[in-house]
Amino acid sequence: MVRNRSESGFSALHPAVSFLYFVVVITACLLFKHPLYLYTLFMVAILLNWTIDGGKALHKSIKGYVFMALIIALANPLFSSRGATILFYLFDRPVTLEAIVYGVQFGFSLFSILVLFVAYNLIVTYDKFLYLFGSIVPRTSFVVIVTIRFIPLLKRRLQDIMAIQKVQGAFQEGGKKKRHLKEGMATLHTLVTWSLEEALMTASSMRARGYGVGKRSSAIRYALDERDVIILSIMAIAGTLLFIGAFGGMGQYEVYPQLQEIPFSARMLFHYSSFLIFLLIPIIVNGKVWLEWRFIRSKM
Repeated sequence: MVRNRSESGFSALHPAVSFLYFVVVITACLLFKHPLYLYTLFMVAILLNWTIDGGKALHKSIKGYVFMALIIALANPLFSSRGATILFYLFDRPVTLEAIVYGVQFGFSLFSILVLFVAYNLIVTYDKFLYLFGSIVPRTSFVVIVTIRFIPLLKRRLQDIMAIQKVQGAFQEGGKKKRHLKEGMATLHTLVTWSLEEALMTASSMRARGYGVGKRSSAIRYALDERDVIILSIMAIAGTLLFIGAFGGMGQYEVYPQLQEIPFSARMLFHYSSFLIFLLIPIIVNGKVWLEWRFIRSKM
C-alpha cells in the first residue's frame, strides 16, 4: 500500500519532511526572542492551521491557549522584580517594564508552540510517526503516541460517562454539594477503571502480536519523490542559514537588565528572510493546491 492519496498539500509529503519542519519551527520558538520573529511565528502558526482545515481543530482549543498565554504574561511581572524600569508597586513589590515584556515574550512563544502542535497532529498523524520511528525505537515511539493520545481520549470518555450519568439523574442543578462530590468521585473511578482495563487489553494484544520483538513493518509505504526532494532541499538551505545566524546572535532581543533598542540591520534582514522562507513552505504548498483546485472548479 502506498501513501494515502486522499491527502493533499503539505500533508501529502513524506513524513520525514513534515516532521523535520515542525522540529525546526518549534526549536525556533524557543531560540528567538526578537519581537519581529515572535510575531511572525505567531501569525504563521495560525495561518498554517487555517490552510490545513480552515482552523476547525484550532477553534476547539484556542480559548484555552489564549488563557494560558495570558496567565504566563501576567504572572511573570507579579513574581519577578528583575529589571531597571520600575513602573509601579504592587503589594510593596516593584513591577518592572522588563518583567512585563519578558512575560509577553514567553506568552507569545508558548501560544505559538501550542498552535503549532495542533497543526503537527493534523499533518504528522500517529501512523506516520510510527512509520518514522517504529522500526528504530518501537517502545519509545509507542509510549509517545499513547501519551499524546491520552488527554483527548480521557476527555471524550469523561463526556460519555457524564452524559450517561445525567440521563440516570446525576449532576442535577440545585443538588447538594456532598452529592455532587460523590457523583464526581464515582465518575473519576469509572474513567480510571475503563482506561486501565483498555490499556491492559491493548498491551496484551500487542504482546500477543509480537510488537517490538522484531523489526516493525508498515502497511503504508512512503518514498521520497521529486517534490519531497525539492522541498527538503529548500528546507536544508533555509534551515542551515537559520541556525548559523542563530548561533551568531541573530533573532535575539535582550530584556534584562534593561530593555535594549529593537535591533535592525542588513544581516538581520537577510537572516529574517531565511527564517520567513522556511516558515512559509507548508503555507505555500497548501496555497498552491488550493489555487489549483479553485482553477479546476472554475473550468467545470
